[in-house]
Amino acid sequence: MVANGECRLNVNINDLRKKSPQRVTGLLNAAHEELPAFHRALKEYVSSVDTNYAKTQEELFVGFEGSFGSKHVSPRTLNARHLGNLVCVEGIVTKCSLVRPKVVRSVHYSIYPTKDDDGNLLETEYGLCAYKDHQTVSIQEMPEKSPAGQLPRSVDIVLDNDLVDKCKPGDRVQNHSATLHKIGVW
Repeated sequence: MVANGECRLNVNINDLRKKSPQRVTGLLNAAHEELPAFHRALKEYVSSVDTNYAKTQEELFVGFEGSFGSKHVSPRTLNARHLGNLVCVEGIVTKCSLVRPKVVRSVHYSIYPTKDDDGNLLETEYGLCAYKDHQTVSIQEMPEKSPAGQLPRSVDIVLDNDLVDKCKPGDRVQNHSATLHKIGVW
């Protein structure tokens, strides 16, 4: 990851399962608690290996690949019981939005004014604010896996940071909630 100048380390969940099965269970069932710990540990490790690289990267991420078992779902089988879990959603990309900036940090010195005392319009100083790339993609279940006579279902997925612009409509993908992998082009 450091040698390639990337900000995401992909971990095979099967290797992690061999080393610490209880950690994988916690990760799959309570990703909202476990993922920040993984990200902090990665940041600390990279800081100990290459302090200059760690300083240049504002955020470092851990992505997962491998066997998700019952957490490997399609847009049809994804439902509310999966909230807070790490899941793998597989399907075909049908739509991609444009890559847009998303405000991460906004700097204001007072109440956000739009006009000065004389009624003149004020403009925001964007140089002090921080943004990250943001994109929405629609993933539809694969036609060969949808029930006969029923329309394929789809789900919208929000991509941030390094995951934007990684796919285009027609790509077969697996979204592991923290990673996006192409599995072929249809």
